[in-house]
Amino acid sequence: MKYMKNYCFFLVIFLLGITTGKGQEVDIENFKKINFKVTGGINANSVFFATNGSNNRLPFTYLLSGNMSVSAFSFSMPLSYTLTNQGNNLGYTVPFNFNRLSLMPKYKWVKAYIGDVSMNFSPYTLSGHPFRGGGLELSPKGRFKFAMMGGQLIKAIESNESATKVPVFQRMGYGMKIGYTQSKYRLEWIGFYAKDNLNSIHENFDSKQVSPKENLVSSLNFSSSLVQNLDFTIEYAVSLLSEDLRSKILNESDFISTKLSIRENTSVLKAVKANINYTIQKTKLGIAYERVDPNYKTLGALFFSNDLENISMNLSRAFLSEKLQMNSSIGFQRDDLAGQKKQNTKRLVGSLNASFQANSKLNFTGSYSNFTTYTNRNLSQFDYINNPNLTPADTLNFRQLSQNATLGMNYTFGKKKNHNLNFNYNISGQANEQGGIIRKGQTSQVQNYNLTHTLQFVPIKMALNTSFNYTSNTVSSMSSHAQGGAISLSKKLMKDKMNSNLGLLYNSNITGSQHNSVLGLKLMTNYTAFKKHIFSLGAIQMFKNSSQQNLNELTVNFNYGYNF
Repeated sequence: MKYMKNYCFFLVIFLLGITTGKGQEVDIENFKKINFKVTGGINANSVFFATNGSNNRLPFTYLLSGNMSVSAFSFSMPLSYTLTNQGNNLGYTVPFNFNRLSLMPKYKWVKAYIGDVSMNFSPYTLSGHPFRGGGLELSPKGRFKFAMMGGQLIKAIESNESATKVPVFQRMGYGMKIGYTQSKYRLEWIGFYAKDNLNSIHENFDSKQVSPKENLVSSLNFSSSLVQNLDFTIEYAVSLLSEDLRSKILNESDFISTKLSIRENTSVLKAVKANINYTIQKTKLGIAYERVDPNYKTLGALFFSNDLENISMNLSRAFLSEKLQMNSSIGFQRDDLAGQKKQNTKRLVGSLNASFQANSKLNFTGSYSNFTTYTNRNLSQFDYINNPNLTPADTLNFRQLSQNATLGMNYTFGKKKNHNLNFNYNISGQANEQGGIIRKGQTSQVQNYNLTHTLQFVPIKMALNTSFNYTSNTVSSMSSHAQGGAISLSKKLMKDKMNSNLGLLYNSNITGSQHNSVLGLKLMTNYTAFKKHIFSLGAIQMFKNSSQQNLNELTVNFNYGYNF
């Protein structure tokens, strides 16, 4: 896309001009202060795994990682790396790298991204997609802010190396963001462009039903606080997505179609999101709206949800001298915005959350949420004519009712023997309604109880931890129950340089006539040498018994860390 390259070239020259102009303002006082520092750490982790059953895991894996930051004057340069053998046993190649190296030098208001990095512009454009390349952020004291990036988003993979036996094109991406900030409002423009490399795959990919894509996204963001206690933000994005960049330009004589590469299969899709928040005394009221066109997509995001419209309202307020905090929200969501699906879905969501701080030792939390999902079948008159064997289930509307409630309590007491007691209860239920009737076998309910207790013997630096859990699950006419507990003892030794932990856990599950159980033994210890070296060793032995087979699994983990 030639216009994008030309625009980027002139923008870089413009930004370099600004940077050069600002760089002539030398702060002699700060220049005399070297403030040279080197901080960071390295970490080496290894895991050994053995079992008497089938094993899809590597018996030995390692992960070497680290970060370092060198700073002097007003300059800093963070560096991080990751090196591992994880993924070697997959039997196929993934379109990203497990081993990564990134460098992010910074000087005053200039920050660069080099290597395996990620940047975030907005949810509808570039949203944290990792890439191998470079980026730049300029945030001077003035009203303008700039950011840009470029690099490889996805590496090429031939079909014989792919897990799905479908080839993957190399994908390059380029983006920029320009922001203007005033005291009471902020305006941003974002541009992002991604294109697959047609020549990165050396096989006939048409037979694999895959095609090279091209995507241009433009977004405008505006936020304002012009009115006291009232905040407003909005983002509007347009995505031009070509499913096959080999298709012809729609109108080669048209200047806009040529420059924007609008092809015969290019779809123009839109997304908008707006928020309004108002604060009055201790009450906060917010309204949010979001609409994303069907098939909206940006190649700058790994995952994306589309074909939806959301509207929600939330309210929060503090009571009883701010000891009681309450938050509530209600929202509505629907899909099938174009009315082309055979069935559409609508959701009504309501929630209430509360927390109460009785005193410095006792507090309570609680929540309740209700989800109602409506699914309607859109049958045309031809469906009725051509299919006389339609059943009532084919024509009736469907509704799914879901409720969830939680209750929690935390209590701390004691001095020489510190006690911490924590209790949590959760219940969730679901029912399927069709034609106004909830039939037998269309309901489910899950209840979970969890109780933990920690006893700390402060004088001897020892702690005893116990926990109990119980879960009841009823689906239709079937039910299952799971219960278990755990106990562990930890002790600090050698003038607090060593901390050891020994634990035992057991859990059993009964579903009908089947009974499964798990017994685990764990031992963990860590030692700190010379305040900066940390050695950790952990082992856990699991005994899993079921009606099908008995498994023994041993996992040993060794970790070394050094901070400087």
